[in-house]
Amino acid sequence: MSFIKDHTKNNSNVRAKPFVLVMEGIDYSGKTTLAHRIQAALTKRAYQVKLLHDPKGSPNGRIIWDTILTLKKQAAHPITEFFLFLAARNELIYKEALGGEKKTDVIIFDRFIFSTIAYQLTHQPQYWELLLSIHRSFSSLVPHSCIYCEIDFNTFQLRSQARSKKDSFDQMNKERFNAIQWAYDQALRLPFCPVIRVNCLHEESFASLIDTIESSLQH
Repeated sequence: MSFIKDHTKNNSNVRAKPFVLVMEGIDYSGKTTLAHRIQAALTKRAYQVKLLHDPKGSPNGRIIWDTILTLKKQAAHPITEFFLFLAARNELIYKEALGGEKKTDVIIFDRFIFSTIAYQLTHQPQYWELLLSIHRSFSSLVPHSCIYCEIDFNTFQLRSQARSKKDSFDQMNKERFNAIQWAYDQALRLPFCPVIRVNCLHEESFASLIDTIESSLQH
């Protein structure tokens, strides 16, 4: 009873606008699983939490995603793919994140703009800050915090082999893996939002992470 009472009291101090948390990481890094765990933990503490999957989290986003996969097989130009991901994210932000009348305390994005940088602009760091600046200018939604899930190549391979259903983005050699990992590492250092790096969270570490997120919600 005291647990529920304490968190009900804390929730009265939640910011007027939703707290935006983005989950980033290479495929099979565990970010989606962690996103669901965070959603469940915060929901237990009486927060209204919305979890959105980029790029497939909206009806139009799913159409764009299918187009991306089709063009991927046809060796479309990488910049074409880049703009399609931006379009899918725009739909997700304005139709799902900012749409609806239901009160939301926390919005969790499973992937966001850092994924676009790491996967679509891997070898073009000269455009990274420009993309972040454009996002700030055109979007009314900028993350308050980012959680980056780390993974090594051997673990990536093991998890990839265990997965029966894959798309073209789930398959990569070590060179591609290292390039994406490097792009993530460098992009996350840019002045956009605070970043928390995690790897193999145990229960105690996970509880500490939830406390950190909740503390941010109160400010």
